Amino acid sequence: MSNLLEITIYGNTLLQWGVAILYLVGAMFLAKGTYWFIKKIVKRLAKKTTTKLDDILVDMFEEPFVFAIVLFGSYLAVKQLSLPEVVTGWTSKVYTFLVIINATWFLARTVISLMDNYLRPKMQQSKDMDKQVFPVLRKTVATFIWGVGVVMALNNAGYDITAMIAGLGIGGLALAMAAQDSVSNFFGGFTILTDHPFKAGDRININGYAGTVCEIGMRSFRLKTYDKTEIVIPNSQVTNSIIENISRAPAKKIILELGLTYDTPVDKMKEAQEILKDIAEKNEDVINPETYFLTFGDFSLGIRFIYYINHKKSVKTTVRRKENGVDKEFEERKVIDVDKLQVQNDMNMEILRRFNEAGLNFAFPSQTVYTVNS
Repeated sequence: MSNLLEITIYGNTLLQWGVAILYLVGAMFLAKGTYWFIKKIVKRLAKKTTTKLDDILVDMFEEPFVFAIVLFGSYLAVKQLSLPEVVTGWTSKVYTFLVIINATWFLARTVISLMDNYLRPKMQQSKDMDKQVFPVLRKTVATFIWGVGVVMALNNAGYDITAMIAGLGIGGLALAMAAQDSVSNFFGGFTILTDHPFKAGDRININGYAGTVCEIGMRSFRLKTYDKTEIVIPNSQVTNSIIENISRAPAKKIILELGLTYDTPVDKMKEAQEILKDIAEKNEDVINPETYFLTFGDFSLGIRFIYYINHKKSVKTTVRRKENGVDKEFEERKVIDVDKLQVQNDMNMEILRRFNEAGLNFAFPSQTVYTVNS
């Protein structure tokens, strides 16, 4: 049996290979057992505490720790073998690189999870902080941590980082020349986040496109048009375009051109204007009505009716909640968006009804032909 264990394969005896395999298999079993122990016992204990911090740390520590066990077992396995100096040096560098990358993985997971659980809710509740800032901040922090981790890993693995950075600088210059559009889009996204010409949910007009901003990224933003189609606009357009932010206007302006027949007398024209003002004043979503008799058209007397529709309104709602252990109803007020298309529909229907009742006739294209008998 001893002679069998002394058989040499690739410069190592069967005994050395066996011990190395045992270390590797043992590390895998230990990693599996540790994963089960953390998942079934440690996480349950963490959930019983009042703080959320320990739950986050345990969850983020779980996978990197299991990977660290496998790495350590692999290191011990390699140490049992007699390998050429070149291979030993190479494996040592790889092991050092993976250890630092594993630590970076744990740090990045923990920091991002803490930001998601603690920083994101505060930024979303704050009126001064734009909700679009958090995704960018999240990506920036993650990129920074991984960047530093990779540089440290390469440096400790024996690579000349200074030479690599110098080479990247020359290559980066060429890349920047080839990626001018991407850079301009990036700075356009930065302008959106800092200058706030609009935010997600705003209705805007830009370069002939009108719709609601549904998402803002670092390269482009998405606009959902009134036809329910979605278009992607590069952020670079923001710095060179005139943007109309409809949502920030106090109200939406509506201009309605009405044409009455030429046989409408003066008093009826005045009555038409009074009816229009009365309709507007009775609609709680409409403000600042104006009417003007402006044109003698080809086949109609033109009245221009201008009014404004509020973007939002306050409404009463009834809510139920407990007070001293008893369910009670309470009246509260909340602000909701006004359905502007429905308001226009209601205004037009009322105009048609009131004009018909008053005997005011709308004109349509017509011609009068006079014949002269010679």
